[in-house]
Amino acid sequence: MKKTTPSDHVRQHNILVLISAKLPSLPLTLQRIAKYITENPDIVVRETISQLSAVTGSGPASIIRFCRLLGFSGLKDFKLALAADIARQNIYSKDGDIPPKQFSDVLADNIIQATRETQSVLSDESVRRLADVMLHARRIDIYGAGSSGFVAQYLSFRLLRIGLPAHAVVDPTLAAYVSSGLSKKAVVIAISESGLTKDTVRSLHVAKVAGATTAAITNHKDAPISKWADILLLTSAVRAPLTGSKLTVAFTHLIAIETLVAILTDKLGLLHIETDAG
Repeated sequence: MKKTTPSDHVRQHNILVLISAKLPSLPLTLQRIAKYITENPDIVVRETISQLSAVTGSGPASIIRFCRLLGFSGLKDFKLALAADIARQNIYSKDGDIPPKQFSDVLADNIIQATRETQSVLSDESVRRLADVMLHARRIDIYGAGSSGFVAQYLSFRLLRIGLPAHAVVDPTLAAYVSSGLSKKAVVIAISESGLTKDTVRSLHVAKVAGATTAAITNHKDAPISKWADILLLTSAVRAPLTGSKLTVAFTHLIAIETLVAILTDKLGLLHIETDAG
């Protein structure tokens, strides 16, 4: 009878899903490695340990440790399993083209799955609690960097449209500056898919110390950003059809945002704004 090794068990599951599940509980150094791999799996399978060390700001020993925590003997063993995962999800045709219908079908399925997962983790009680606090706030700041910055701007637009004093702050230097001057009448919402973005985490921390009510929209309840959030809105991630990595466009963040805005709109008695939208 063939002896089963730890990596045999790992290969029975999607490697990227496994990494995402473990990410929040990992030490910061290993979190950087995990985040880079989940966002760039097709690049990682071609990188040497020296290259991976350079881009993740970690030592070779940390990379080996990361691989072994997942049940692999080392980087080579890990990359073979990751490459196999990518190959299973590859939807290119024999000519190297992407069949548009097949691509859209896989993407739609991934979005639906992530939407269902978000429904299960997004707490209605938390959304309503945040809405109640926002209704009495004199100032609502929304922090986000990179793609999360675009989501922050969208949330700001939706809130301004129903008359709430919202400001999207996507410049990390400005966020660090304004967060220190907030009061108890302010609400700060930080958006970070990974919950690891240092500038966003730091600004939310400063806002909380200043006395503001803090909230976070993220995919990871145990991420550093969650520590400084009075209210947490959890979402799930959408997987890219080609590689299985996380898409940077925050589809499920928009679900949390639209749920929040719908509750606020109802509480303000402004449902006509939505029905009359042109």
